[in-house]
Amino acid sequence: MVEMLEVVKYVEKRVMEGISERSRAEHVQRFSDFQYDRDVHHAEKSTAVAVYQNIPPSMSTFLGRPNLIIYSAPPSDFSKSKALMDVQFLIDKAQDILKTGLETPLYMPNSLEKLAMGLDRIRGRSDQSTKIITKVGKEEIFAFLEDDMSKVAKWLTYFDEFQLLSDTMQIDILKGLWSVFGRLERLATTAIARQQNLCGENELMTYIGKDVVMCDRKNLEIDLSWCSKYTFEQLKLFDSHDSDKQLDMLIQMVLDLKPTDVELAYMLCQLCFHQVGKKYQGAIQEVTDRFQEVLSNHLHDYYVNTMRQSKYANRIASMMKINNTIQQCIYRDKVKSELFRVFDVFHVKCSHPELFSHN
Repeated sequence: MVEMLEVVKYVEKRVMEGISERSRAEHVQRFSDFQYDRDVHHAEKSTAVAVYQNIPPSMSTFLGRPNLIIYSAPPSDFSKSKALMDVQFLIDKAQDILKTGLETPLYMPNSLEKLAMGLDRIRGRSDQSTKIITKVGKEEIFAFLEDDMSKVAKWLTYFDEFQLLSDTMQIDILKGLWSVFGRLERLATTAIARQQNLCGENELMTYIGKDVVMCDRKNLEIDLSWCSKYTFEQLKLFDSHDSDKQLDMLIQMVLDLKPTDVELAYMLCQLCFHQVGKKYQGAIQEVTDRFQEVLSNHLHDYYVNTMRQSKYANRIASMMKINNTIQQCIYRDKVKSELFRVFDVFHVKCSHPELFSHN
């Protein structure tokens, strides 16, 4: 009986040992699974991936266009009749000015100083009749365009090297630089007027034909109803920068520099010819690069021989800082123009869109 009991105990012990071994093996297996396959983080991740893979693509993913554009902008193949804004008369008038050339011969030491003299002649005088404007609409905008184009064409007649170019290249360069010229020229005009206490902090000044034109930015209405369904205030939403602050900063930079006419002429040439060369590349860029080299040598002669100033690096740096800031503004305008195109902001089309291209 005792032996049988011992046998039973022995068998039970062996069975229990076997069970223990299997349990340990199963335990190790489950531990392994827990470490690598069954932990909560891994399970959630796998589930998330599976769910994500089963979600159908959104409209923006499927079409490859952001939702804002899908639901706000017209489709890319959308065609709508637009009124034609014919600006051929601007080009015709500019060509006539370039062909006529200078009314009277002008002799100056070099081309840069001749351009400085020309700049002084085309900018008008502060004792001319003053016109205060409170609203800018279609009529005023066309007056600005015509004056800017005519002014820069007349200014280029003072540049002997430019006059040697073919008629086609002259007009191509003019198309590329006229709006760039107007930016800096109006900045300088307003800065000089503020320096002479001719206009206040919020006022801007320019010359249109025989009139001195002034406006108060805080009380200026800009009417775009003739060319867009959006208001001027709404179009500001397309720009992430405060244009008024940027303008004030640039005017202050010009005030701090107090450029002479020769320095301002060089700044205009550098800014304009750099932009035109970058826009057209090829033969035109070769020409504009050569212009910049010639005018840089003339500026050096001006500092050394006329101003008796051999160290002028700081003034050059200040001049280029202003030009670089304007170039940044031009780039932002290019981005805005693309947004305007995508959202079909304007309901007019231009007969010569290259005149307003920022590329």
